[in-house]
Amino acid sequence: MTKQPKVRKPHPVLHGIGLGLSVILLVAVLVGTYVLSTMATIIDSFIGAPSGHYSDAEIADTKVKAEALAADVEAEGTVLVQNNDNTLPLAADNKKINVFGWASTAWLGGGSGSGGVSGVNTDLLAALTAYGVAYNTELTDMYKDFQDGREYTRTLSAWPEQSGRLYEPDINNQAYYTQSMLDNAKSFSDTAVVVIGRLAGESNDATKQQYKRTEKGGDIVVDDTRTMLELTTEEEDLLNYVGANYAHVVVLINSTNVMELGQIETIPGIDACLIAGLSGSEGATAVPEVLWGDREPSGRTADTWAYDLTTAASYANAGMEGVGKYSAADGLYPADGTTNGNFDTPYTYEQVSYVDYAEGIYIGYKWYETADAEGYWDAESNEHGTGYDAVVQYPFGYGLSYTSFDWKVTDAAANGSALTKDGNVTVKVTVTNTGDRAGKDVVQLYYTAPYTAGGIEKSSVELGAFAKTKELAPGESEEVTLTVPVSDMASYDAYDANHNGFTGYELDAGDYIFTVRHDAHDVDDDANAAITCSLPAGVQYAEDTATGNAVSNKFTGSDAVDGVSLDGSESAQNITYLTRADFAGTFPKTNTPTRAMTDNVKALNLYTADDANGWINDADEAITTGAKNGLKIEDNGETTDLGFRLGSDFNDPRWDALLDQLTVDEMENLYINAYGGLAELKSVGKSKSKDADGPAQIGGFTGMGAGTGFPSSSTLAQTWNADLAQEEGRTIGTQALQNGYTGWYAPATNMHRSPFNGRNYEYYSEDSLLSGVICGNTVTGANQAGVYTYVKHFICNDGESGIYRDSVYTWMTEQTLRETYLRPFQMLVEDYDAVGLMSSYNRIGAVWAGGSEALLTGILRDEWSFDGAVITDYCDHHSYMNGDQALRAGGSLWMAGFTGGEMAFETGSNSYLQALRRATKEALYMYLHVRVTNRDYADSIGDTTAVRHAFTTSVFGWRHLVALIDIVAVVLFALAVRGVVIDVRLRKAAKTEKKNS
Repeated sequence: MTKQPKVRKPHPVLHGIGLGLSVILLVAVLVGTYVLSTMATIIDSFIGAPSGHYSDAEIADTKVKAEALAADVEAEGTVLVQNNDNTLPLAADNKKINVFGWASTAWLGGGSGSGGVSGVNTDLLAALTAYGVAYNTELTDMYKDFQDGREYTRTLSAWPEQSGRLYEPDINNQAYYTQSMLDNAKSFSDTAVVVIGRLAGESNDATKQQYKRTEKGGDIVVDDTRTMLELTTEEEDLLNYVGANYAHVVVLINSTNVMELGQIETIPGIDACLIAGLSGSEGATAVPEVLWGDREPSGRTADTWAYDLTTAASYANAGMEGVGKYSAADGLYPADGTTNGNFDTPYTYEQVSYVDYAEGIYIGYKWYETADAEGYWDAESNEHGTGYDAVVQYPFGYGLSYTSFDWKVTDAAANGSALTKDGNVTVKVTVTNTGDRAGKDVVQLYYTAPYTAGGIEKSSVELGAFAKTKELAPGESEEVTLTVPVSDMASYDAYDANHNGFTGYELDAGDYIFTVRHDAHDVDDDANAAITCSLPAGVQYAEDTATGNAVSNKFTGSDAVDGVSLDGSESAQNITYLTRADFAGTFPKTNTPTRAMTDNVKALNLYTADDANGWINDADEAITTGAKNGLKIEDNGETTDLGFRLGSDFNDPRWDALLDQLTVDEMENLYINAYGGLAELKSVGKSKSKDADGPAQIGGFTGMGAGTGFPSSSTLAQTWNADLAQEEGRTIGTQALQNGYTGWYAPATNMHRSPFNGRNYEYYSEDSLLSGVICGNTVTGANQAGVYTYVKHFICNDGESGIYRDSVYTWMTEQTLRETYLRPFQMLVEDYDAVGLMSSYNRIGAVWAGGSEALLTGILRDEWSFDGAVITDYCDHHSYMNGDQALRAGGSLWMAGFTGGEMAFETGSNSYLQALRRATKEALYMYLHVRVTNRDYADSIGDTTAVRHAFTTSVFGWRHLVALIDIVAVVLFALAVRGVVIDVRLRKAAKTEKKNS
């Protein structure tokens, strides 16, 4: 029998469903492809940029070295502030301890925000175990059961009263501390270590109230009588208990911020205290080594620790309560419907905020020491002492040691000499270890300038130089040299306060006293520790001593480049600034909660099209674009000879020919889409490159791939070790390259203006010199690795203004700005070869800092001769952090955000195009200059392995994947259409056959 052929039947339902699904898929893929194409530059910044293709062995080797270095930083950054009866180091045979304090189970490796670390791999408890010390797990388990970790660890998605919550069960509450538990603990060990922890971070200042949980799952208790930087009553009761019940009691401070710790001294039985700082992801391994003496704590405080933080001159104008609100400002940014996304739910701004730096130059020790010199503390008396001793617990630069040292000033030849305008004062000190343990010491040299009441504001002492010794064995000595350039002592006189007809940097005639000190307060007892030099006549510095460029007021009165005087004198801010001539009468006791905004300030609220058009200079010449000159700065990832030549000299004549090759589209793409990296410039051979945050951990905040989490910048500053900072910068730079990054959104060197600043952990110190030296060496190290840095935040992001950092109006004198806040950045540019900076969220006076021509052009380029790039911080709101404004003010790169942006105003004038070309040159110079530094560094040490790898693009990238998905979607759609077409044909054939039959 003949087999009948199988009749093919149509499947209209199945093919119809397939067609519908394929259409949905195709539309989704096409829309997705379009969206991805608009974000291509940003995506490239994370997953599409070239890579250095470092081997697993290289990466592993760097990781091992980085973790060891992190432990070194933690050990040297740990400050021993109390050690009664030489309780520390603990005895070698003491291998069992009780660890008290809830914070022991939530050890902090960093603060919160971009400066933190992605995780703590080794906390205190893990470090103890690794060291071979047993801790009482009954206590630890109770703490974890009471509260398993902080509820809010991200300050960028929490309110200050959430992220700043404090947790501690009451020692007298037997629901937690049962009698058997307490008895067991005393049987377990006679040693108690108590951990006190505090967390603050980006967008949230520390609160001036305490928000506490004292019962498991209980309501939050608010204590309005104490700030979060004081001990809670529960912590105080705990210290009283352990002090009375344990033979050896050690307190560890694991805090993002300076705290009030007077009870450490007054509670009986508290033997020792270590400020451990924030240890990073691995650095806590050093804490037990310090406790048991394998490492010596050689740290010194980088801030003043006062018994009562309200004694700080900045207190009234810091934190949430220090922020003022402009009246009748509705409709002005940000009270124009703008939302703040840094909370658990969106929050619409309800005020236009301001902060007054009414304390002037008197922050930190410059306030406390000067107030002491003027007798301001004479009437103070309490359980801690009288006068200054009743006010300051640990002076700036303070720290104890496990050993002892003797200092001898071996070269005081400057004593009695006359100072010269361009001269130096040099002092040499021989440090001898007179104890029985190895250790390091820090020698500090301060100067006292002549002061006349009512004249230029001056602090009574100021750090001029410092040196840290190598590790000295018992009996070993080392001579250190400390040099203070005379010009560094110049004060900035913005008002001609000494009535000599000059405004600018100057030295008053008189005696200058140099003192060798152990901290900002205590002069060494060597006979030559005080040196007096004279200046016969006043000296004026009309030019910058490093660049030779003219220096003049840029922010004051009619000289204010941005249009409104920074001190508020022309806008009815009515700020009373603290003056040494009358501390009692001008001390800022309260902030000004509200005041009206004048029209001249309102006019600068947002940048406008009229502002952009008014910036056009008809004399500006046209630029050349798209030229075919055949010049390349890179070739297959390798820097060309031309690239090295241009990176060596910003003024090389061949720059013009290179820049002529660029198109406007290329330059605009580079400028606008700078978030996450620098765009590809095909016309000059520049490949795409990636940048990443964080000061303590490259890639730890948002990056794809992260390095080692180092101790916080504040902990690094406590090392007072410039060489260690340089090694850290070099190591982070190397890990950046190994993770595919060539740029680093760090380090950060704003000032510890107030202990309540949420990001103090991310910054270094209250002192400009210490900040500049430690940050500068970190930058040098990164440069040597071949990675450019964007040092932030330029300028005066010295607090989060409670929660109002976005566009807060910041008022101060130009002297304060220059001497305190700009000084570290000036050092970075002029002394440490920084080629990248990041501007800040706040306003400097009435104008956004990232759009201040006075700042970005007048100071940075015209005075300091900065040739590198200035990038904006992440721009949440383009109407305020305006790319048009930043470019015209002197900015180089606009971090427009994840979704990108576009220029809002005119882009056709020669003035605009000249600014765009300038910005591109600055970015390229930064990009190339660090490669020159890396090459030269490798040559100087004779190690070719120190040369950064060439970065090349992977064969298969995300664009290929998207294209493949597009092809698959099109093929599926085509197959679905084919199926429907075949069905139609089959149906027609069936009808024809039926008709014919």
